Amino acid sequence: MRVLYLLITLYILIGCQSNKSEKFTVKLKGSESMFGSFKALKNDFESIQDSIKLELEGGGSKTALPSVANGLADIGLSSYPFDVNDILGKGHGVDEMIVAYDGIIIINNESNPIDQLTNEQITGIYDGTYTDWGQIGGRPGIIKPIIRDENSGTQKFFREHFRLDTIPDYALVAEKNNEIVAKVNADPNSIGYIGFAYVTLNVKDVKVPSTKSIDDSMFIYPSTRTISEGHYPLKRSLRIYFKSDKNDYVKAFLSYIRSNRGKDILDEQGLIVASSMY
Repeated sequence: MRVLYLLITLYILIGCQSNKSEKFTVKLKGSESMFGSFKALKNDFESIQDSIKLELEGGGSKTALPSVANGLADIGLSSYPFDVNDILGKGHGVDEMIVAYDGIIIINNESNPIDQLTNEQITGIYDGTYTDWGQIGGRPGIIKPIIRDENSGTQKFFREHFRLDTIPDYALVAEKNNEIVAKVNADPNSIGYIGFAYVTLNVKDVKVPSTKSIDDSMFIYPSTRTISEGHYPLKRSLRIYFKSDKNDYVKAFLSYIRSNRGKDILDEQGLIVASSMY
């Protein structure tokens, strides 16, 4: 039914155009962690119709809700939940939909012998308690933590999960996941964190304590299974924001996302499609 609605909507839009070469634009803005997946959705959506063009921009999750509320974007992408009522007040007219889940993956250099870290060690690395790998059983060498910028939903989730009130000034800041991967790949003493969809063979995933572990003694790798079953602790929701009185072009794209075709692409991107999409 959703595919049928999509096709009917697109047919109406195309039929109503006074200029057949005209394209209607839907603007999306926000999460860098969702950028790659929505780029794949954009490419496929534009390949099945020539009436609606999608403009996709990053900027970080922090920009998602304000961009929609202020009319700068039709759809906001966020890897972190906003308290919409608290931020915009009652009668804000903005809807929210969880589209998928993924996990935040801690990565280090392939040559680093450390393949697992306790919660205490991760916190210590990022609050400055541990400054040398030798302090936590690794080869001696200055630890070089990499973080995301302040607009990042990944950064906000990570800081809250590990209760990081402060992060040392020497931590390197990266705006995108691929920057973190490149830095970790280039420096054996670096450590960072990225979205699950960005997992690459160029760096090494670090095991973390399972949610089933009482004393940090059971370590697990991130995987589609461990994330979907809730055993991997750094699971998060990926969501979109849009105006309640959205136009037909936005409706068409949202219907496409919820179609089997759209969900298949999210799955191919390494995301776990949310039950609300079915």
